[in-house]
Amino acid sequence: TIISIKDDLPLEGVFAQAFVSAQNGDRERAIALYKRVESGPNQILAQAAKYNRANGYLSKSLELSAGENPNSGIPLAELAKDSYRAILRAEPGYWDAKYNLERTLRLAPDPDESNDADLPPPQQSERAPTTMRGFTLGLP
Repeated sequence: TIISIKDDLPLEGVFAQAFVSAQNGDRERAIALYKRVESGPNQILAQAAKYNRANGYLSKSLELSAGENPNSGIPLAELAKDSYRAILRAEPGYWDAKYNLERTLRLAPDPDESNDADLPPPQQSERAPTTMRGFTLGLP
């Protein structure tokens, strides 16, 4: 059942409508309603709306990535990362946002994060454990 949103509805009601929309699978409507709540004066409700909106982006991104084109979910993953980071700037101890940001980074790593473990060591490089005196690697 689609219920229209009145302009004079309190933000708590808009938040509830967004939550119900997300539960019913209408993520686009939920995201739009959460954005409306984020612009309100209640900072606690705004943070919750931002977190739920980021979760909507992440779940849609995961859904698209599981389809035919795995890269189609990356733009939504980027939006989710931006939202989670904004939440963590305001509230660094928000563990749920940290966890979901980590999940999102696994899905769409930042371009500046390079995986150096896969690269061969540079030529003429020193290996610290073998050149350290008085250090054994457990060999007899």
